[in-house]
Amino acid sequence: MPNLKNIFKDILYVSKLTKTENKKLLIFVSVILTQASAYTDIGIIVIFSALIVDQYTGIQFLNNIIQLFVSNLYLLPVLVLLRFIFMYSQKIILKKIEISVNKNLKLHILNEVLDQKNYSTADSYFYLNILSTHISFFYSSFANFLNSLLQVGVYLIYLIISDSRSVMVLFIGILVLFFPAKKLLVLARSSMHQVYESGQDYNKEIQRVVDNLFLIKILKKENDEINSFRNTLGKLFSNDYDNFKYNILNSFLPGFFTLFSLSIVASSAKFVSYLTLDFLGVALRLFQSISTVSTSLNQIINSHVHIEKFYQLESNKNNVFKNNYKVVEKEENIILNDVDFTYLNSEENIFNNLNLQIPKNSHVVITGPNGSGKSTLLGLIAGIYYPSSGKITVHSEKVGFIGPNPLIFDDTLIANIQYGNDKKLDSSLVVDYLQRLQTFKNEKSYDLTKLVSNKTLSSGQMQKIAFIRALLSNIEILILDESTANLDKESTLKIFHLLREKKVTIINSTHDPKKFLDVDKEIRIVIQDEKRFIEIHKTKS
Repeated sequence: MPNLKNIFKDILYVSKLTKTENKKLLIFVSVILTQASAYTDIGIIVIFSALIVDQYTGIQFLNNIIQLFVSNLYLLPVLVLLRFIFMYSQKIILKKIEISVNKNLKLHILNEVLDQKNYSTADSYFYLNILSTHISFFYSSFANFLNSLLQVGVYLIYLIISDSRSVMVLFIGILVLFFPAKKLLVLARSSMHQVYESGQDYNKEIQRVVDNLFLIKILKKENDEINSFRNTLGKLFSNDYDNFKYNILNSFLPGFFTLFSLSIVASSAKFVSYLTLDFLGVALRLFQSISTVSTSLNQIINSHVHIEKFYQLESNKNNVFKNNYKVVEKEENIILNDVDFTYLNSEENIFNNLNLQIPKNSHVVITGPNGSGKSTLLGLIAGIYYPSSGKITVHSEKVGFIGPNPLIFDDTLIANIQYGNDKKLDSSLVVDYLQRLQTFKNEKSYDLTKLVSNKTLSSGQMQKIAFIRALLSNIEILILDESTANLDKESTLKIFHLLREKKVTIINSTHDPKKFLDVDKEIRIVIQDEKRFIEIHKTKS
């Protein structure tokens, strides 16, 4: 279980990264509002005690205030309204902090994911969505913990002053409460760690299924995938259920010990005569605050699992790795020299001592079985990933990419083609390319201002638009990943003829290398004994 020193260190660290504005002021105001809420709670309880059973406290100063309200009952609704305002404002402030931390943390993590070069898709999704949310809870939970702890102090001071004899029984209840609460916190943290691990497995399995949906259906492996996913979900929700049980027990214990302790006091003739309505009311509020302290502490400990993973993300600032990827414009080849690569959170090297040369303006195809690392190799060449060791040298940073599912967003046709191009395109040239590839059958469809989306276009049309986007950009290296899967042979030949005219280095990952003519060589990734090797096959006649 993390100690208080580590918690403060983590709070300051996240606070520094997220750059939440006025955070110290907001937390200070929140503390003031919490204390005001506690005082108004006590005030309302003792006033109602005086009104209903004519019981006053043993504190003369407080009795004078009570008498003021009893004599001017119209002030009581004002006090109740103030209590609501204090509580509402305090909750709003904490939510504002949580939202600000969450928003800034998502921006920070997205920047890291884009800047660093060894995040898988599943890891990127996890860090952006799940991790950032849990850490924002960590921040607000700590504020709740601090506020509730201060409320406990206010209620305890009042009870000690009003009846020190009866409050001793409550102290015994609090001491007894400490040991099972501590044990439950340890169990909750352990189960939260299991939730984290099984959540990672869940994300990876979703990514794997979605990425290979077409193949799974062709091989009729749907039932196997569903059974595997069922087992993964079972593990995830079983761990989540255990975590919930420990959390709920922790939140219920203070209420149980409140009633249990008060029942002991009430069962004793020695103490029962000293009990007053205000003592009972404040004692109940005391243990409600203790319950909030326990719940907040449990949330802090749960979120601390994710804080540890966040430190791992921060330690991944692989500035040294950036030196492993160089752009040298005079270079005539793309060179991979003794390249190793491992994804974050993985102990398995995708590539070991990879050596490869791709001549400038050549067309090479990359082949290999599913999971062999074809897409990873493309990412390394494109600079999407940095090698953990070794060197990659490319002759240009003007790189284009076309995948099996081209980027098409809801906008005009020209906006989609213009995407990523700093220079404004000549409309007549755009239409000429669209027509040469016979992108549309209807002449009216060549209106560049018409709205398109991935729902209004066929998969073949989307791939043609993606190629035209690349052809009209000033790229020198084109990365292709199953980019012609939905194109007919004639369209494929036209596109690659145009690419040859522009003298572009083409690196083409495909399952069907025979589909392409005028290929200089085939780079085949072979897996033997869980290790990947490169075989070069010259294909050009």
